[in-house]
Amino acid sequence: MLRRNLILVLTPLVLAGVVIVGVKSMATVAGSAAPTPSARPTSSLAPTTTTTPPPTTTTTPPSTSDDPIAPDAATEAVHAADASAASGEKVSVAVLDRVTGKETDGADASTTVPCASVLKLFLITDLFHQQEQGALTLSKTDLSEIASALTISDDSAMNTLWSKYHGQAAISQLINIAHLPDAQITSIVASGKWGGVMISARDVLAVYEYVLTKLSPEDRDLIIGNLNHANPVGYQGFNQAFGLLNPATRTGTTKAKQGWSNWFGQTVLNTTGILDDHDKLVVAVLTARPGHGTAAQYDTARGQIDDATDALLKALGPNATR
Repeated sequence: MLRRNLILVLTPLVLAGVVIVGVKSMATVAGSAAPTPSARPTSSLAPTTTTTPPPTTTTTPPSTSDDPIAPDAATEAVHAADASAASGEKVSVAVLDRVTGKETDGADASTTVPCASVLKLFLITDLFHQQEQGALTLSKTDLSEIASALTISDDSAMNTLWSKYHGQAAISQLINIAHLPDAQITSIVASGKWGGVMISARDVLAVYEYVLTKLSPEDRDLIIGNLNHANPVGYQGFNQAFGLLNPATRTGTTKAKQGWSNWFGQTVLNTTGILDDHDKLVVAVLTARPGHGTAAQYDTARGQIDDATDALLKALGPNATR
C-alpha cells in the first residue's frame, strides 16, 4: 500500500478551542455566575513554526495486509479506556477498524458531550462537500483559515468560517450526509455559540470515515495533512498535547483533531484521529467532567484523558500506529 504524503496549507499561528462566535476567549474562574464556553488557561509552551510538506496525493484504501490489529484488540481497547474514567467523568470512546469495517463502541459511545473544537473538523468537512457539489468556492483566505482551524484549532478562523458559510445549516447537512447517529444541535447554537453542538464518539468516527471515503482525494488529503501537523501549542497558547498528541504516545503517523472547552460547568477535553499511515484505525475519546476550566481543572482533565488514551493504545497493540 502506498503511503499518503499529505497536503498542508498553513498560516502563521494565530491562536483555537471552542468559543462563542465573535467573542474573545478568556479563562473563567471557579464560581463565576456565567461561565463562558470558550474559557481556557494559558500554556507555558511557546508557539512554534511549522513548515509545509511537499504536496502529493494517493487514493489507496486500507488493505487486510496492512498490519491488522488482533481480533479482540478493539474490544479490549474500549473497555480499558472506559475503565480509566474517574468518578463523575463522562467518557465516550469508540474505535473504527477500517480494514475489517468493524466499529467497536465503549459503554458510553453514544453519550453526547460538548463538541469543543472537534466541530471545526465537522464544519470543514461539509464546506469541502459543498464545494465539490458546486454550492460554494473556497478562497485562498478560506483555505488559510481552514489550515489554522485544523492545526492550532484557531477559534477566530472558525468564527469567520461559521459566519460566512452559515455554520448551523452546514452542520445540519453533515448530520444527514454522514449519517451521524447522535449529534444534536441545541437551541443555543442559533445565537452563534457553535460549542452548543453535542456529539458522541460514534459521530466522530462517521465524520472521519466520510472524509476518507466521500471527499475528493485532494480535499481529503488537505484535511488529513493538516491534522498530521496539529501543533502541540493551540489557540491562545493552550497546551493541546494531550490524548493522541501526548508526546509520550504521539507518533509521526498520528492525524488528530483536539478539542477543549469550559462549557457551563463542564471541563471538556476531546481527542480524535487516525493512528496510522494506512488510515486503518480511527479513534475518538471524548471526556467531560465537572469544572469551570481553571488551569488546575484542565491539568486534571488532561491527565485523565491521557490515561484513557494510553490504555486504549496499549490494548490496540503496536500495529495500531503502523
